[in-house]
Amino acid sequence: YKQWKTYGIDTAFIGLDLARKKGFVAGAKKHGIKTFIVVPIFFNPGALKKNPGLYAITGEGKKAKQEWVEFVCPTRETYRAQRIQLVKQLVKDIGPDGVSIDFIRYFVFWEKVYPNTTLNPLHNTCFCSHCLGKFQQVTGKNIPANLETTRDKASWILKRHRDRWVDWKCTVITSMVKQLTTEVKKVKPGIQFNLHVIPWRKNDYDNGIKRVTSQDIAVLSRYVDYLSPMCYAFMVKREPSWVHAVTQDIASQTRLPVLPSIQVSKAYLNKNLPPEIFEQSLEQALKPPSGGVVFWNWEALSKSPGKLNYLER
Repeated sequence: YKQWKTYGIDTAFIGLDLARKKGFVAGAKKHGIKTFIVVPIFFNPGALKKNPGLYAITGEGKKAKQEWVEFVCPTRETYRAQRIQLVKQLVKDIGPDGVSIDFIRYFVFWEKVYPNTTLNPLHNTCFCSHCLGKFQQVTGKNIPANLETTRDKASWILKRHRDRWVDWKCTVITSMVKQLTTEVKKVKPGIQFNLHVIPWRKNDYDNGIKRVTSQDIAVLSRYVDYLSPMCYAFMVKREPSWVHAVTQDIASQTRLPVLPSIQVSKAYLNKNLPPEIFEQSLEQALKPPSGGVVFWNWEALSKSPGKLNYLER
């Protein structure tokens, strides 16, 4: 904790294991460090292993799975209720200052989506029978009975009712954020919420942030206190200036503080992140209208004396 204070770090975004470590949150509070528990919502390999029927399904009829990323269908009421109950219990038992809502979106392995990538709409989710039924029920748009395969049904929706489909998916995600924050505030009224945002601007990938992930920034902003776009520039083959560009774009859609999260070490690409790229990314992350910066992650940063020296300066 004392080391964090040395570098001006005032908030720790912690995973479930560290949050449950006896005395950690209390120790942070004693040293003036706020704690936000990071809770993944629709990324849940454990739940999917127990119940494969929960998988989100792509327009090609495949499970929403790519490398380590595995997604639950966002419309399953029982699963949603269980996730909300988990967060309520964590807040009740541990008493953090906030909850950082992660993987609150539809499936995409954005960590390997590069600047010139074209996203196939049929790789999007969720086209499981439960979602197709819900979509028809809510919108009154009935899928022709002669369409039998998931691909045919998905293609029909995307051709005939794409905008309605996108809008409906956004309500699915937004309603989960609303329900979760409302319920958790019953346990701790003053608790704050951060929301992890895909680092895509409105014009990136044909408005992919809404069309693919269903994160409607302007609407989601009503229910949380901070937005944190995951601006890991080096990893997704972007220049450090992109960090500022994403921050600006998100900030233009909300009045909330935007806290860009930046990469501190090697990830996905087989290249080390040079100190000068870290320094430039940090400078870009702190430019107005930024509300601060988040580092991904402390373990890696703590092993890099040069980057720590720059941070201290």
